[in-house]
Amino acid sequence: MRGNKGTWQAGDKSRWQRAVRQLQRQQVDLRPDFSRPKVLSDCLSVDDPKCLDTPLNYFFINFCNIRGLRSNFQSVEHHLSSSKPHLLFLTETQVSEATDSSPFSVSSYFLYPHFRSKAGCCVYVRNDLTCSRAHALESSEFSTTDYRLQSHSHTKFICAVYLSPNSSDYKKFFDYLTSKVEHILTLFPFAEISILGDFNVHHQLWLSSPFTDHPGEVAYIFAILHDLEQLVQHPTRIPDRLGDTPNILDLFLTSNPSAYAVTLSSPLGSSNHNLISLSCPITPIPPQDSPK
Repeated sequence: MRGNKGTWQAGDKSRWQRAVRQLQRQQVDLRPDFSRPKVLSDCLSVDDPKCLDTPLNYFFINFCNIRGLRSNFQSVEHHLSSSKPHLLFLTETQVSEATDSSPFSVSSYFLYPHFRSKAGCCVYVRNDLTCSRAHALESSEFSTTDYRLQSHSHTKFICAVYLSPNSSDYKKFFDYLTSKVEHILTLFPFAEISILGDFNVHHQLWLSSPFTDHPGEVAYIFAILHDLEQLVQHPTRIPDRLGDTPNILDLFLTSNPSAYAVTLSSPLGSSNHNLISLSCPITPIPPQDSPK
């Protein structure tokens, strides 16, 4: 755990330790998959020398709840060809697990899907970027995808998530995220960790929501326990039905908040969620507080 913020609830520490051990037992095959160049698979090796490879001074990440990749693919393709972010994470892709991903390919990008019919996520990785997909951190139960980037001596882990609204598994979901963070810090004690995506949680004080729900409380405690700061400050969900209110549902949690600038722009296609753009210098800005 980073820092000393928050307090453990009764039984949380032992339960999360069991979750960490369970995740570690799942690390069966960490061999890199070189079937596609540039993006390497399951690279959790401490001695992995690969670096963030880009001629620019800034690294650009975009993410959005796409609310159906198939119906909005043309808008996604146009955005990638015009804006050229290094990474584009999309949540709620709503594509079946068995679907061939090739119709969603975009020139100059590799597509890495974790499709689920009513949820799902994916990432487009620009083909001049070297990064590592950490399959071993992902779960077949939840819509997540994980990547490791190396910028000089600074290690970054980026995880995209989608949690369905009114999910009955939200407590299990945040236990899983806890085990993921703890496992990363076991191998890389000074790693920068960022988690982004559509969490579908509400919290009056933390997210300026009209109300606080229990998933929002759990998400807030999770962020506090791991010293992750939430940087999205404006509503991301656009009201499209009578009675809807603007909400910050798409979050960016990071252990290194001073490194990132966050901007919002209009949705892609028919999505009712704003596109979120993140930028950070290629030269690493170390976290303000060292992990404890």
